[in-house]
Amino acid sequence: MSINYGLAMHYRVLGRTGIRVSEIGLGAWVIGTDMYVAHDRERDIALIRTALDLGINTFDTADMYGEGLSEKILGEALRGYDVNVFTKVGYEVGKVVDGRHVQNFSINYIVNAVKESYNRLGRRITLLQLHNPPINIIKDRELHKALLKLVEESYVEHIGVALGPETNILNEGLAAIDEGYEAIMFVFNILEQEPGRTLIRRGVEDSIGLITRVPHASNVLTERQDVNFGPSDHRNLRSRDWVVKALEFTNTRIRPMAKSLGIDLETLAIKYILSYPVSTVMVTATSQRS
Repeated sequence: MSINYGLAMHYRVLGRTGIRVSEIGLGAWVIGTDMYVAHDRERDIALIRTALDLGINTFDTADMYGEGLSEKILGEALRGYDVNVFTKVGYEVGKVVDGRHVQNFSINYIVNAVKESYNRLGRRITLLQLHNPPINIIKDRELHKALLKLVEESYVEHIGVALGPETNILNEGLAAIDEGYEAIMFVFNILEQEPGRTLIRRGVEDSIGLITRVPHASNVLTERQDVNFGPSDHRNLRSRDWVVKALEFTNTRIRPMAKSLGIDLETLAIKYILSYPVSTVMVTATSQRS
């Protein structure tokens, strides 16, 4: 996926936080990792620089991406820039069992993890998000208090919840709003509209920051439509049956609409999301478009 979508950059407000965010943000789960393509530090820096040149002022990462390397590279590349850096905690950095990172939402672990993220980034975290927490963690009042204390101590500016995996998203999102979190992140695109639309309606009512991800439905809503992912690519978790049906629907129903509008699928996918009152859409880029 390329980073330049031919769209003039505009800005919105992240819910009641008052933070001005670019409508398109850079999802930095490709930075410092081999989750999509082989890690290349020079490419990572180039992507970040291109994002800045395009007016992107919002970057989203997590401590477990590259076992902290994503945060470290972002911190170095963005030093001196007045931008928003979001990160996520909840998986133990460096602890993998059966190929998967282990979650840990104990208060002591989370507090220490946030401080380590703060040190790697070299700046206060604009938005700290719990990373794919189950609903009981979202409703944990003591954990919420601990996160607010990190705000008081200036490690963090605002707190939110990154929802996933896609199993109980609606109830988890509504719980996050009810518990007073300031932002939620969730999957939302042309092919996967619910529960995103419901969360958007409720989020607008409560002035919640609405961060969307997976805008191109794992490459289905792109001109290349390369869905033969490598073994380390987490998009392999997609059901092949879903991918086949999504490709057919896209090529018979959505592609003709894009063509009639004179735009490519990538641009239509972004414009669709931004037609809703979301705050920002996180795009994962692996290359720059000349």
